[in-house]
Amino acid sequence: MNKKIIDEAIEMVSSYVGHTTDWMVIKKELLKTLTPADRMYFSTRDPVTKEQRMNTFEKIIAEKWHQKTGNFPILIGRNEGHNEK
Repeated sequence: MNKKIIDEAIEMVSSYVGHTTDWMVIKKELLKTLTPADRMYFSTRDPVTKEQRMNTFEKIIAEKWHQKTGNFPILIGRNEGHNEK
């Protein structure tokens, strides 16, 4: 992982979504700016429950985001309206 590239991605993404606290919006935008080699450190959703969980790397990114923007990212539940059969 290239720390400088991650910091540059945070800088760029915060310039247009710095107002948000929704972690999934931030994560999606960061992933768009990074190479596959840098994206591999981000978590994937649980294959069974489809729930998102922040890993240690993402928690570090969230803290950097908070320092940069003053907004701490929150992982908002995405399962509202999901009907299980």
